[in-house]
Amino acid sequence: MVGSTHKGVDPSTAHGAAGAPRPENTLDDASSVDDGVNEKAQAAPLTKGQKVKAHFKRWWWVHAIVAAVLLIILLPILFKVIIPAIIKSIVDKQDLPITTGALNFTEPDRLHITLDTSLDTPLPVNIDSLPLAMYEPPSNTTGDDGPANPFLTLQMPGSYINHATNITIPDRITDITDKPQLIRWFNKFFDEPELQLRIKAHDMSLHLGSLHYTVDMDKTIRVPGLNYLKGFGVVDMSFTIPPPASGYNMNGHLTIPNAGVVGLGMGNVSFNILAGDINLGLVHIDNLYLAPGNNTPPFYGEFYFDQLVPNLSAILKTQEAALADGMLELHTSGNSTFYNGKRIAYSEGVLNNKRIPFRVPVTSLLLDVLSGVLQGGGDHGQTKLPILDTLGDVLGNKTLFENMLDHFGKEVVDAANGGGDKGKRAVSMTGMGKKVGRSMKMNLLRLGLRSWKAKV
Repeated sequence: MVGSTHKGVDPSTAHGAAGAPRPENTLDDASSVDDGVNEKAQAAPLTKGQKVKAHFKRWWWVHAIVAAVLLIILLPILFKVIIPAIIKSIVDKQDLPITTGALNFTEPDRLHITLDTSLDTPLPVNIDSLPLAMYEPPSNTTGDDGPANPFLTLQMPGSYINHATNITIPDRITDITDKPQLIRWFNKFFDEPELQLRIKAHDMSLHLGSLHYTVDMDKTIRVPGLNYLKGFGVVDMSFTIPPPASGYNMNGHLTIPNAGVVGLGMGNVSFNILAGDINLGLVHIDNLYLAPGNNTPPFYGEFYFDQLVPNLSAILKTQEAALADGMLELHTSGNSTFYNGKRIAYSEGVLNNKRIPFRVPVTSLLLDVLSGVLQGGGDHGQTKLPILDTLGDVLGNKTLFENMLDHFGKEVVDAANGGGDKGKRAVSMTGMGKKVGRSMKMNLLRLGLRSWKAKV
C-alpha cells in the first residue's frame, strides 16, 4: 500500500517538494533582487546642485529671514550713504569749464553777467535751480579757507543733465557783494593767462528718477585771463595841428586783444599815454567792448605836445633801448571809466594800476605829426600859418624837431665813429653832426610831404 502510493507519485511532483523551485518562490527571489538594485541606486551620492536645492527646499524660511534682515540693514546704507557718496564724487569731479560769456560794467555796484558752462554725468539727472557763489581762491593751502563772503552770486537755472550737457546762465544783473575782493580777482584776471575761481553751492538738489538727493559743491575751476592785453598796439594814428575847437588833436585805431573767453563791456574808458613817468596825452574810447580775440576800437584824444620840450631829456633817457630799434616805447594806464554817466570804480581799480606797454616806429610818429601839421595850420578857411609858427603855438617851442633830430643826428655820428660813449653823445654836435642833422630834417620833410600828397 505504501509502495503503491510511492510508485504512483509523479517524480517531478515529488521532487517539487525538495527539488525544482516553485513559481511563487521564483517571483519572490526576483523581487528581492530588484529591491537590492533600487537600494543601491538610491544610495548614490547627490551632486552639489542637488544638495543646494535640497537645502533651500528644507531651510528656505531661514534664508528668507536672513535676507530680510540684510535688506533692512543694507538698503538704508545704500540709499543714504553709498549713493550720496557716489553723487558727491561725480559732482567733485566736474570741471565746470567757462566756454563763453560776457561781463558788462554797467553800474557802480552791480554788473550784467552771462556765462556758458557744462556738466557731465554718467546717468540722467535733473538739477534744480541753485545759486553759485563766486570767491577769490585762498591765498595758500595751509588752512586759510579764503574770504567768508562771495564777491558775486549767479543763479544757475534748473537743468536736465545726461552725459556732457551745456548749461547757459542767462544775462542777469548781479549785485557786487564784496567789491575789494572783486577788484583783487579782476586784477589777477587782467594780469594772468589763466587763473583760479572758487565756486560754492549749498544744498545742490538732484533727482535720479524718483530718488532725491542734496549735496554741497566746493570747486576751484580754471578761467582764461586777459594776459595783460599782450599784443596791445596802435593800428593807425593821425594828428590835427593845431587842434580843432574840441581840443582833440589825434585819433586812430588801437589793437586790444582779449585772450580770454569772456567778453568785457567796459563803457567809456580813458587812458593816459606815458613815456616813463611823463604824461604825454589822454586817449578816449567810447562804448568799449572787448570780444574774445583781437579788437580794433577807434580812439580820439589829446597828445600833449607842449610837454615834449620841457621833458625831452627825461623822455629820451627812457627810450635808449627802444630808439636803438628805431622805436618809441610808450605805456598806457587807465584814467577813468564811465557808463551812462556813472563812474565805475571797480573797473578803475584795475585799469588805473596797469602800465600796458606798446611801441610806435619813430619815423611813423614823426610822419604822422608832420602830416598833421601840413594838413592843419588853419581852421574853416583861415589862412594857413607857417609850419614852424604852427609848431611854436602848439609846442611852446619851435625848436622841438630840431632838438629831436639833433639827437638822432648825434646817434648817426656816433655810429659812424664806431659808437662813442654816453659822455661824448651828450656834448654839442660837431659840424659833421649838424650837417647830418640838417640832412635828416630835409629828408624827413620831403618824406612827410610825399606822405601827405599820397594821402590827399
